[in-house]
Amino acid sequence: GMVLVLGLWVALAVVKCHGEDVKRLNDGNFDETNSGEWAVDFYAPWCVHCKALEPVWDDVASDLKARGSKVSVAKVDATLNPASAKKNHVKEYPTIQFIRDGITVAEYASSARDKKSIIDWISRMSTETLPAQKPKVGATKPSSHGFHDGIVGFVKGLITSAPILACALSMTFGGIIGLFFGVAYALHIKKIE
Repeated sequence: GMVLVLGLWVALAVVKCHGEDVKRLNDGNFDETNSGEWAVDFYAPWCVHCKALEPVWDDVASDLKARGSKVSVAKVDATLNPASAKKNHVKEYPTIQFIRDGITVAEYASSARDKKSIIDWISRMSTETLPAQKPKVGATKPSSHGFHDGIVGFVKGLITSAPILACALSMTFGGIIGLFFGVAYALHIKKIE
């Protein structure tokens, strides 16, 4: 009863909604890039390729953070922050740059704008050595505690493999209740199969 709800609440507390790991830079705070390593996406709101890159860029940020990377993943609306764009010689959108201690070390030249390609590039640019990607947390492992662990395991699995869904559930139904029903429903479906 109570333990279950508490377990869910704790699990829910770690659900991060999409895009929270991407830092937003502007002309006012762009000098933050003067220290450390940064992967920065200069974009324009009207640009189709920028829109396509956005969810990928969110995933890149979350993935690097999950691996304990020190590289800050950021984005700048170049149309609203012309000084930053001009300083970094941005001529087209999206432009992805790797900045180390205020100096643009490299610009991403590949047309492959998928998560793996971008992360591989960032890893090559960075002075740090990143661990390999963490394995996904599965919910299928049999458990001695049965239903409660099954639910918490499922929630953790959901958070790992489908953060958007977990996020949507928690936002749609209001926290615990929504996630509980979502999880119970998903477990129910698993049983039917």
